[in-house]
Amino acid sequence: MAEKSTQTPMRPEHPAGADLYQLAELSGGELVGADRTVLGATLRAQDAAPGDLFAALPGSKVHGARFAADAVAAGAVAVLTDAEGLRLLRAQPATADVPVLVHDAPREILGVVSARIYGDPSRQLTLIGITGTSGKTTTAYLTEAALRADGRVVGLIGTVEIRIDGVRVPSSLTTPEAPDLQRMFAVMLERGVDSVVMEVSSHALSLGRVDGARFAIGGFTNLSQDHLDFHRTMEEYFTAKSRLFDGASSVRAGEALVVVDDSWGERMAQVARRGAERLATVSTTGEAGWSVTAGISADAGSQTVLMTDPGGAEHVLTVPLPGAYNVANALLAVGLAATAGVPVETAIGGLAAVAVPGRLEKVDRGQDFLAVVDYAHKPAAVEAVLATLAAQTRGRIAVVIGAGGDRDTEKRPLMGAAAARGADLLIITDDNPRTEDPAAIRAAVRAGADAVPGDQRRAASIIETADRARAIAEAVEWAEPGDVVLVAGKGHETGQEIAGVKHPFDDREVLAAALDRRRPEPAADPAVLAVYIDGGAASLDSTRTLLRSVLVEAAEQAVGSAHRTPGADSAEGRRTWAFFGEFGSRDEDENARCVAHDLLGRLAVRLAVDQTVAVGPTRVARALYQGAIQEGSWGEEAAFYPTADDLLAQLRADAGTPAAPRAGDVVLVAGGSGLVEALVAHWRDQPDLDVRVHTR
Repeated sequence: MAEKSTQTPMRPEHPAGADLYQLAELSGGELVGADRTVLGATLRAQDAAPGDLFAALPGSKVHGARFAADAVAAGAVAVLTDAEGLRLLRAQPATADVPVLVHDAPREILGVVSARIYGDPSRQLTLIGITGTSGKTTTAYLTEAALRADGRVVGLIGTVEIRIDGVRVPSSLTTPEAPDLQRMFAVMLERGVDSVVMEVSSHALSLGRVDGARFAIGGFTNLSQDHLDFHRTMEEYFTAKSRLFDGASSVRAGEALVVVDDSWGERMAQVARRGAERLATVSTTGEAGWSVTAGISADAGSQTVLMTDPGGAEHVLTVPLPGAYNVANALLAVGLAATAGVPVETAIGGLAAVAVPGRLEKVDRGQDFLAVVDYAHKPAAVEAVLATLAAQTRGRIAVVIGAGGDRDTEKRPLMGAAAARGADLLIITDDNPRTEDPAAIRAAVRAGADAVPGDQRRAASIIETADRARAIAEAVEWAEPGDVVLVAGKGHETGQEIAGVKHPFDDREVLAAALDRRRPEPAADPAVLAVYIDGGAASLDSTRTLLRSVLVEAAEQAVGSAHRTPGADSAEGRRTWAFFGEFGSRDEDENARCVAHDLLGRLAVRLAVDQTVAVGPTRVARALYQGAIQEGSWGEEAAFYPTADDLLAQLRADAGTPAAPRAGDVVLVAGGSGLVEALVAHWRDQPDLDVRVHTR
């Protein structure tokens, strides 16, 4: 069932407008009736406004001309249609005299006609289009952040939302039709937008929804099986995507950036090399204009790599998301922003705090395992996200997954197979069955999972549960400390479509509720000092993960400066502390260790730790301290001690004051040789301090 618009479309306050005679000349159409000036365009009669051109397109069941009377009653002054539409219009008294722009293929000209009506707004914007199978949404958000870091006023048009300068605007449209798109460009231009980042789907390219748009820059992420219910073959799918780069295409981007990590990317680069004014390649695995030189660090929430730009300069790139594919997305985003004129370091800095709705989005309710929601609904995406989580966790993985109805049926068993190969527990459930039998969809996914040979299968258990909420709850109940629960398929969506009816359902909310039902012991007690340590071989990766989880638990108890009333005396509040020694072997590259420790100090600042303390005699430990200082200019709220003895002497002098941990505070200790043992012993030796050590 198509979702109906329940909101009045946003419109420019000062529309450019165009005469029907001019539109006929532009499009090769024929004007039947008097010339009129039109101020807007729409495909939906219920959205028509005074001065509009109503596009009455032929449909598979009903011709749009049958709704023209409603559009005219709402104020439309002209109609765009074909010869059959003209006949239907003239047969109705309400539309017998309305001016009509007639064209054999009205959909094919709707884009350029709409663009002219709204003053060709994309020609006055830096329009960046991003296409590909996976990664479009993530790359769009990252690119938006990189542009805004340079002071640009940015518009975002994507499958999740439409935003103007970071603020979501009302819209029920996930893939705007040509009139809606051009109208939104005009609104953005009036509101001061200078750059627009847009996801460009294969449907939008095939159906002419982006015709009339002038793309300054185009980006390509990757290609894998999807939408074969629409395109029939992968070759047709590739051809649709290539319209953004093909020199013969009316929407070909002026400059192109193409990720060449797969064979489809290499082919797209060949297309762009012939069609674009300038091409830059992007790769995380090989040589390219924008490339990854080395990995520095990674944990369950972020990763840092050394990257090289087309000029040969090296940069440290921190990606606030896990997974090699997100490194590719981030690298592409930096390249797109740089092509638009943003300094590379500025673009990189803009990426630091980006959160992408429904893309490996963490749901943290203080639990001792990782719970994430992801939009993965294609075989390659399922495989990639599971591989990412497996590489960055020591625990088991549960995945809750289904497949959509009324869509590509061939991918269903492939998704089941990918899930069975990548997860320890596979729970097959309903996604959006739409008008199909849910049991039949689940059976197809199950068949693919069951067909995986035993030596290739990771899943020790495969469960089928129709109720999606129950499936999510079962995965949460199964999880133990250190495990991962992945809810895949729907991501940011807030509804579940069953038998043609959309019901409220948000994976993130349902997962949070399930986590709340098994909430762990409170992290902090006002009467005790809570000390957290890593029970394994502490590393930078495990410490970053532990730091995040500890601070989430502290936040549940309102511990830390971020939860105090502005102006309150910090000496009276419960505080968070992080004591860090050095990590890794001194045989490793010292420069790389310095960078990684610097980033840990910066992370502590970004997570609002009240007091960050670095301990160690080398410049590696000092780099951690300097990272904290430079990230937040904290001064007294960060400290450095060459040895543990120096630190202990100061703690003894400060005991009982806000300058040292007290009852009610939350402390993390990690790294160094003997640092954990020395600090725990010191606190336990204090007679007025009840110490509880939590080992993770």
